[in-house]
Amino acid sequence: MELSYLEKYQPHVDIESLRKILDERNSWTGHKAGEKYSPIQEKISQLNSIATQVEVDDYVHLVTNKSESLLIEEIAKDLIPWRKGPFKVDDLAIDSEWRSNLKWKRIQDSIGSLKDQVVLDIGCNNGYYMFQMLKDQPELVLGIDPVIHNKFQFEFINKIANKGNLKFELFGIEELPYFRSMFDTIFSMGIIYHHRHPLEQLMEMREALKSEGHLILETIGIPGEESICLFPEDRYSKMRNVWFLPTLSCLKNWLNRTGFTNIEVLSESLTTTEEQSTTPWCPPPFQSLEEFLDPNDKTKTVEGHPAPVRFCVKAQKKPSPIKRFD
Repeated sequence: MELSYLEKYQPHVDIESLRKILDERNSWTGHKAGEKYSPIQEKISQLNSIATQVEVDDYVHLVTNKSESLLIEEIAKDLIPWRKGPFKVDDLAIDSEWRSNLKWKRIQDSIGSLKDQVVLDIGCNNGYYMFQMLKDQPELVLGIDPVIHNKFQFEFINKIANKGNLKFELFGIEELPYFRSMFDTIFSMGIIYHHRHPLEQLMEMREALKSEGHLILETIGIPGEESICLFPEDRYSKMRNVWFLPTLSCLKNWLNRTGFTNIEVLSESLTTTEEQSTTPWCPPPFQSLEEFLDPNDKTKTVEGHPAPVRFCVKAQKKPSPIKRFD
């Protein structure tokens, strides 16, 4: 796998170990669960359309000469479900489950300029937010996500967009130790509650930041003034992989105790069906927010937990080292 671009930003990065990780994860395409991606990969390789214009507003809109409209639509439909977006290629609107533009609008004026920065997007899905970052002219945006479906959605969009400063790799949060002091800004949007060790994850993100770099952290939380977390007994909104859901006060304490300072709340909002719902591009049997909430009380999930509140905060890396937890 071609990873030499990383050496510009991390001269001592262990390229060989990272290549081995990617070789293993890319081999998933040969397994039964990944067999459907081989023909999709072939179709993407056949695309010759290069966007004459990339417009980024609510939609990430790619404008081409329309010579391959049928192939583009075929690939887009092969890649259903589209969880994040929306995207548009010429007249083809890909309306995803999440209207991710709404989240971006809540924070875009507060995150600060990304111009000439080296940026990491953890759990980047198909790269929608990476394309939004283009407006600030970053030097590099590295998106990492170990889900191969997301990789192919990104490769499809960026084959047309042709943005060389956007890179997608099949890395997970566990690969962060390879990237010490590399990034000016790290985005972690809707990721931390899917992991068993949020404090460990925050410390790894801190170590991956340059001196006084910034973290943009967005998560599901719960209402309340106390510094506490919800730890679901089993599922939350039908999701098994949800572990710790903090109050805003608790989230700030996590950041403070893991080596961050200058903590700023960028947004606090309830998730609504305007922002998350099934669409023709993420159709049934895929489920969305409407099925995750109590039909008789929308302030609760189907399990009886508080309905999702989303917090987004900005924090800066403290310059002094911190002790790791044993």
